[in-house]
Amino acid sequence: MKRKAQSKKATSTGRGPLARKVIASARQHLQQKVTNIADWREARLRSEDYQRTVISKDKLTDYDPLHGLYIYAQNQLSILIEQIAELPMVDKLADAYAEALEGYMPSSPPMSPLTVSYFTCWGSFDLCSSGAKTETLATIATDFAIFQHVDDGLTSLFETMQTSRMGIYRHEGASGRFVFLRELITNREVKALSASGYVGNIGEIWFVRLLPPPFENSIFDYSLVFTTPYVLGRLGPGRAFLSSVEDDWLAYFKRNLPKIHQDTEELAYDHLMKFGLSRNYWNEYIFLSYRNHRNNVIFLEGFPDVAASLPHSKEGRHALGV
Repeated sequence: MKRKAQSKKATSTGRGPLARKVIASARQHLQQKVTNIADWREARLRSEDYQRTVISKDKLTDYDPLHGLYIYAQNQLSILIEQIAELPMVDKLADAYAEALEGYMPSSPPMSPLTVSYFTCWGSFDLCSSGAKTETLATIATDFAIFQHVDDGLTSLFETMQTSRMGIYRHEGASGRFVFLRELITNREVKALSASGYVGNIGEIWFVRLLPPPFENSIFDYSLVFTTPYVLGRLGPGRAFLSSVEDDWLAYFKRNLPKIHQDTEELAYDHLMKFGLSRNYWNEYIFLSYRNHRNNVIFLEGFPDVAASLPHSKEGRHALGV
């Protein structure tokens, strides 16, 4: 479910205490550190202008236009996050990110099943502060960008990426470079481009982060699978990988969604997929469930709440006789 982005008015002075502290000390701490801030102000990303440019001139020739748009936005956001993460008021968030970075060493298999695209999105958009006003590195950076009068089009993209989350989808088919996905629990149906190039097979269960078409009246009629797809499965006879696991995941949600106190099942699902049951919940699941990979897809085996089903857990190794 797409959540409404925060308005510029709501975040002009910071939506939470961390952002407000960053903005209050911006001149003292960041004036010399954020290089080329004037370039930021001039780097206009008006939605209609960008869409015409990317189609007519094809500046980002290595990428699909929608993929290129989000890569541009993420690169600009990363510049701000890197600078803001140095400030003392953001220490707890920055330390949590650094600790996870050291523990999971995101790269690509076989070095680590946590890909850079997955981990960067988790660390920017999902890793959050505690307290009544939860903030992420991305919300703090976005609030600071708004304070610095960065263009509305660019900050709107930041907000869209911030409201994204991982989700679990059933593969319903493919046409050319597009895949058709149906999300479990919400039953939301999405036409999407897989940035990795993997189009998959009907019946597979995907664990991915989708980014929607940006801007109102967008020329894009599809979403983007921004992360390398994780295809979920379970152990079968003869140690075969069984990828038809929709019922298994529905059973997982039946066991775990009641643990999250929200008004509806969909809200509980939304919270679980973005924040997990603990800070590193989904990171740990990916790390322990890795089964195999190809250059454009990663296969995960088992379920987060069944330790014996995870091939790299102590219980899973024991079950496999390793």
